[in-house]
Amino acid sequence: MLIHEYETIYVVRPDLDEADSERIHEKINNAITQAGGEILVREDWGRRKMAYIIRKQIQGHYVYLNYVGEAGVPIQFERQANLEDNLVRYITVRLGENVDAEERRVIAEERQRKRAEKAAHEAQLREQREARNAEMNARAERHQRERERERERERAAREEVAQSEEAPAPASAE
Repeated sequence: MLIHEYETIYVVRPDLDEADSERIHEKINNAITQAGGEILVREDWGRRKMAYIIRKQIQGHYVYLNYVGEAGVPIQFERQANLEDNLVRYITVRLGENVDAEERRVIAEERQRKRAEKAAHEAQLREQREARNAEMNARAERHQRERERERERERAAREEVAQSEEAPAPASAE
């Protein structure tokens, strides 16, 4: 029995509620496992803008699958995918032929670990950037308030000088 490694990315309509999305994911997972496949990695890539409009949809909810199985596994997936109206688009690619499933599982787990580390690092960088931006905004606001206070003091000083010039000089007592 030849075992191949496959990678599938499918796009679900973004306006579906959580229950419908989960139903589709379960349906696809079941199609793969019932056909004798084993899902190594399932990643929910979330809602993203598509390159072009498909079925009047501008965005889609992307899901990535990495799995191993016989040659009939992707056929079963595609059969279920074609029956699902809420599935916008999918693509399946065979990554390897006659592979060792256990070895591929270890490789997939390592890839997934690296992706998680990268995502955590990117999140940390994003937080640092947001903190820097917040600090810069706070500084700018403080500077703006200081400038406004300085302008107010200058205006008050000008008014005081103007009032003292307008005031009649006291008559000298003779």
